[in-house]
Amino acid sequence: MKIALVVPGSENLPFNEFGNFVANSRLGQVEYQHWQLPPTDFTENALAALAAQFAEGAADVLLFPSGWQGAELSTRLACRLGGDALSNVSHGDFVDQCSVHKTVCGGAMIAELKLQKMPWCLSVAAAPGAEDWQPACPTVQLAVEETQPEWLVSQSTITKENASGLAEAKRVLAAGRGVENADNMQRLSALAAKFGAEPGASREAVMHAWCGLDRLIGVSGAQVAPEICIVAGVSGASAFSSAISRSQFIVAINNDPQAAIFRQADVGIVDELLPVLEALAEIVTAEA
Repeated sequence: MKIALVVPGSENLPFNEFGNFVANSRLGQVEYQHWQLPPTDFTENALAALAAQFAEGAADVLLFPSGWQGAELSTRLACRLGGDALSNVSHGDFVDQCSVHKTVCGGAMIAELKLQKMPWCLSVAAAPGAEDWQPACPTVQLAVEETQPEWLVSQSTITKENASGLAEAKRVLAAGRGVENADNMQRLSALAAKFGAEPGASREAVMHAWCGLDRLIGVSGAQVAPEICIVAGVSGASAFSSAISRSQFIVAINNDPQAAIFRQADVGIVDELLPVLEALAEIVTAEA
């Protein structure tokens, strides 16, 4: 089986994500090739370059990185080549079942989906904390034209928010609905600074506009793998829980002793979140 590892030019080399997918999959004998795309403003031209490369050296599976770009390229390329496309896949069986696994229903379920028409164009799931992986394989530099497609009338750039740093953080302090309001969220963010942690939030906290969308932790937000993850006022919904599952040590604070998050925590504290966090901050400051 031939697998092409497709890396868009604007991405950091996502070989750790690819390696995580490979390590958890049944593949059999595999021949890898690295297809490197240069940076481009036009996805249409990148697709043309990928299709041309496929015509020269067809692959059975084309792996794309996580995120919007990998999902778009894999889906649109599969449509052009007449193959199957799936995004956010975590692992697969290419020996017996020819199927892949991915989260569905907002992260509440894991589905096994059968692959049929080749080539299989797959964008992999994010894998924060995954080990570095550098396959021994040839690299093909794809040439992409920078001409504007005829059908494109105009385009403008939307300023992006600065990266939150959650995905790479060694310490994370995340808040949920229990934080109750934006003022308390600001207090929590100040406490996070004392811990040397990046502040994050569950979807409920973000949807209440208590913090920016760049602070979202979940299947559709950041997936974290810190050494220490403190979660305060979070119920423990599956979409959030899966996003912190790679944390080395989890401390949960919630005033509900039946909260689902306690099943995932290494240490659980049943109490109001702000008094507990302020007490912890005093201890950390005193020891610093």
